[in-house]
Amino acid sequence: MTKTGERAAQRDRAAEVLDLHASGLSILSISRKLKITPQQAQRRLAEAIATIPAQNVDELRITSELRLDRAAEVFADLADRATDDRVRLSAMNGLVAVERERAKLLGTSQRPPKDDE
Repeated sequence: MTKTGERAAQRDRAAEVLDLHASGLSILSISRKLKITPQQAQRRLAEAIATIPAQNVDELRITSELRLDRAAEVFADLADRATDDRVRLSAMNGLVAVERERAKLLGTSQRPPKDDE
């Protein structure tokens, strides 16, 4: 196999292990699924994670806010256009959940400390 082919195969293996890990599988489950040892699965995952470019916290927060904005728009639109009360209620519950996540992200869900005075 050429070096280019080897690199492509390595990228495919890295993508596969990252997908499995992102799906919630443990190292042991990944190793079983890929028919490799847990040590090999751990090594592949560590190598795959190391190739992901780092993002700073502000970038991640902004990205999360944008995703929450999109989800809120979908739920709000659905609630506005729904003719079925159950659909409207589900959309409103979705909107509340989005705003709960936004409060966690921004740190506004925590109560301020009580004054000692």
